[in-house]
Amino acid sequence: MDTFTTEPNTERSTEARGGGTCLGTDLKEAAKRFEKGLNDSKAAVSERLEESRIAAERLLKHGRYAVEDGIEETVHQIKRHPLGSLAIAFAAGAAFGFLLPHLGHNAHKSNPGY
Repeated sequence: MDTFTTEPNTERSTEARGGGTCLGTDLKEAAKRFEKGLNDSKAAVSERLEESRIAAERLLKHGRYAVEDGIEETVHQIKRHPLGSLAIAFAAGAAFGFLLPHLGHNAHKSNPGY
């Protein structure tokens, strides 16, 4: 029975020594594959971020142009119809002035802590 227990120990130590070299090579290859995958992912994310930055800049430019066009159109309409523009501005100001105290008053009623 003594020989039965020594044989597996000998095989295990031989496998451990031989497997260690193979295991080290496998780990190095796995590390290289992992590093390559990581670098590929990093490049893909960087590319996507750059594309997103360019798209955001383009959207910002289009928005700025739209606002500038709107301002120019408003100035043009005011110059074309000065009295109508004045009447609209007066009506909007009067409506806002009338609604503002009522909106503030309703907020105080609904929240008695004020």
